[in-house]
Amino acid sequence: MDKINKAYVVTHTHWDREWRYPLWENRMYLVNLMEELLDILDTNPNYKSFLLDGQTVVIEDYLQVRPENREKIEKYIKEGKLQVGPWYTLPDLYPLDGEWLVRNLLKGTRCAKSLGKCLNVAYESFGWGQISQFPQIYKNFGLDVAIVAKNVSKERAPESEFLWEGADGTRILSTRLGQHGRANFFMNSYLKIMNGVDFLSDDYKLGVENAGVMYHQADEKNFYQDYLKLTSTEKYNPEFLKEAVEIAMKATEETTVKSHRVIMNGSDSTTAQPMLTEIIKKANEVFEDTEFILSTMEEYTDKLKELVDYDRLKIVKGELRDGPSNSCSANALMTRPNIKMLNKKLHNALVKYAEPLSVTSHMLGKKYDSNFLDIAIKYIMLSHPHDSINGVTQDKTVDDVMYMLNQALEISEVITNTVCAEIIKKIDTSSFDLQDIVLIAVNPSPVKRNEVVKVYIDTPQDMNIWDFDIIDSMGKNIDKQLISRKEEIVPVNDLHARPWPFYIDRHCVYMNAEDIPAGGYKVLKVVPKKNFNRKAVFWPDTRISRGEGIGKASNILENENLKVTVQNNGTINILDKNNNKIYNNLNYFEDTGDCGDYWIYYPPYHNKTYSSEGCNARIWLEDNGLLSATIASEVKMTLPAYAFRHENGVKGESKRSDEEKVVSMTSYYTLKKNSKKVDVRLKVDNTIEDHRLRVMFDTGIKTKYIDAAGHFTVDRRPVTPALDRNGEYYPEMETLPQQTFVDVSNGENGLAVVNNCLIEYQVIDNEKSTLALTLLRGVRNIICTEMRSAGAFPQQKGGQSLGILEYEYSIYPHEGNWESAAVYSEAESLNVPIKLIQTSRNEGGELPLECSFFSIDNEALVLSTFKKAEDSDAFILRVFNPSERTIEGRVNIYASIKEAHLVNLNEERLEALVVENNHTVKIIAEPNKIVTIEMVF
Repeated sequence: MDKINKAYVVTHTHWDREWRYPLWENRMYLVNLMEELLDILDTNPNYKSFLLDGQTVVIEDYLQVRPENREKIEKYIKEGKLQVGPWYTLPDLYPLDGEWLVRNLLKGTRCAKSLGKCLNVAYESFGWGQISQFPQIYKNFGLDVAIVAKNVSKERAPESEFLWEGADGTRILSTRLGQHGRANFFMNSYLKIMNGVDFLSDDYKLGVENAGVMYHQADEKNFYQDYLKLTSTEKYNPEFLKEAVEIAMKATEETTVKSHRVIMNGSDSTTAQPMLTEIIKKANEVFEDTEFILSTMEEYTDKLKELVDYDRLKIVKGELRDGPSNSCSANALMTRPNIKMLNKKLHNALVKYAEPLSVTSHMLGKKYDSNFLDIAIKYIMLSHPHDSINGVTQDKTVDDVMYMLNQALEISEVITNTVCAEIIKKIDTSSFDLQDIVLIAVNPSPVKRNEVVKVYIDTPQDMNIWDFDIIDSMGKNIDKQLISRKEEIVPVNDLHARPWPFYIDRHCVYMNAEDIPAGGYKVLKVVPKKNFNRKAVFWPDTRISRGEGIGKASNILENENLKVTVQNNGTINILDKNNNKIYNNLNYFEDTGDCGDYWIYYPPYHNKTYSSEGCNARIWLEDNGLLSATIASEVKMTLPAYAFRHENGVKGESKRSDEEKVVSMTSYYTLKKNSKKVDVRLKVDNTIEDHRLRVMFDTGIKTKYIDAAGHFTVDRRPVTPALDRNGEYYPEMETLPQQTFVDVSNGENGLAVVNNCLIEYQVIDNEKSTLALTLLRGVRNIICTEMRSAGAFPQQKGGQSLGILEYEYSIYPHEGNWESAAVYSEAESLNVPIKLIQTSRNEGGELPLECSFFSIDNEALVLSTFKKAEDSDAFILRVFNPSERTIEGRVNIYASIKEAHLVNLNEERLEALVVENNHTVKIIAEPNKIVTIEMVF
């Protein structure tokens, strides 16, 4: 007789490639897990399936050291006994650009299918919060059920199942699985049945008498590492089974489909559990109305889709990042900032330069070097797992991650220089003289660029050039501003000879790069204007000036749009001359104690918060001219050297130390000709521990909402935190993620901070509407191994981020909101500067002195990627519309387009597109939509 109810037991592991332990130590544990699992699958036909955490890289990792088992692995994946994918690795979301989430799914689904089969569920056990565009991304990959982890609150989703509506309106069936989520059956049932104690009780502790054989390194180098159990002490206790299973079942009461429930059996690093089939067999004997089924995630979700009442499900909109902080690891955004800053730099180097310029090189008949690029992409994805990219690990693992990111950065830069060289060899500069010095300004962005850039121009010493003009392809004299001159001897590499010594004078200048074509280049020529006597000791030529210097005093910068005044405490006031609005007290520093850990910010009870507003700054004018001027401001703050960390909120002292050290912050404020923003380069010498350091901006703009660049959208969040039914909120949830800008605007005026290195912000609901950007959280190396015990590594100081840290951001006052002020374009300008190359006369080329290879005629459409397709020789161009209105635009391509198709994110064709004049494709992007186009040249 069939039982009324069914419980689907899905056995899995949450497997971090590196977290508590470094990569290769963890790899050994993975081998142990897999070999026990394979033995069970070989010998126990009742063992249904094992879910490898929604990722695929674990199989690659295992087969790297056990390649002889590939055939068996592929057999079990095809049969569904091993479930892998759709992800490649388990990335954190907010430190990454949205493009990398798409790339991860692209690689993960293909890797899983190559092994036999891909999990067709959006299983996401890893995200520290869920981004608002996930429903659209998942639907584009054919995934129609999402298993969400961290974190949607019960207030927003009182029942486990809900319809999740993304930023563009896409909806997807989602479940949060109920109490204890992925660990429910394992923690509540399995551990009690096999160990005789409740995991959540105080009785769950090790006794030496029943510990079995243990292993612990006792030498001075390793005594702080974990103990290991070498023998299992599990003992089957069937007398606890009914009570323990009832607890797991009760934890799923919030499901809307009571008759068919999933009880997840697994947790961090859990293994296959050989006694599981016996436990399930016994449960079916004990429970009269419920059938327990060893099942798969797909089997359960198929039944869920069949039985759920979609009409009564609550609709939950936007990102899922509800408090408390520890439910979504909300404060890890700016721990280990060096990793995040390098990752952002790498994103720009590969996605913004190497890939689109490689497409350009392909248009000219050269190879799109997928071999190199794929290596870089793999390094990147192996750096993106949530623990890796956040550095919530031992220091050795951070070193490994930094190594991989740096390898990918080097590959990206090598590819960029290689393809630029190929382009230059195609340019016809035969009209120039042999001794002419040629500059190429390369613009990888899809829009025309006009900006002041710094360039280093080398002239042969035997030409004795003291001054020169820079002429563009139309013969126009380009404005320049000298910074310095210096004799150098540099090597010139020659594949067919030993390097040649080149005796040069190196001139550092600012140059006004005007009308650099979209996705293309412009040729400039250096024309000698004045020579000098190199042997003369006295009186070199003195400077000449038009009297148009942007630096008006040692503390004042002014151009056509802005007047910037540096105050005695190092802050700046900005007058926006276009609307006569003044912004005061910008760019000061706040430092407060932090006794938390990698995942959550926790101030000490007797905290002290310091502001640099009361400091006296050392201020100097560093350079000045008609194109650019820079004023430096050095602020020194005397701050507590460390903090006393109290355990469990009650044990020990809780305050910042009486011992103090000096922390210096040097801000370099640069204003350029015609610019509407103040560029800031900040150097922080962090000498102290256990603290959070932020840079602050008193915007003075009263508004209810703040706009921040997100993943394929602009996230709009309230200034005032959302209150629960008791009128309370979590203060640690007020710090929020952003990608490349935060904009505080009331619709009439706004102040944006665009950046290439920051992730966390807060707008404080005070009279000044203060915008705070976190520069770092310095915390101790404590890893949350288990709620009662932690892996503590006091001798590892990497989590404190000691030493020099450098940041780049721009302060951009504007009229209107982020959209009307084109804040995305300003962010692109900062993140993707024009690349400058010096070359010489070239004969035999066919390209003109300036050329655009690709462009988008509407800058409101944001380019996400331009790369080779995954599965063909076609090319993929992806844009997104972050606004709330439909946007039209045209993509123009230098090469002849044979055919074009609208495709989904998985690069599967949806419909053919009309190609206009063989070179143009029209794009229509609805609000917050991601649009991907495949083109065959």
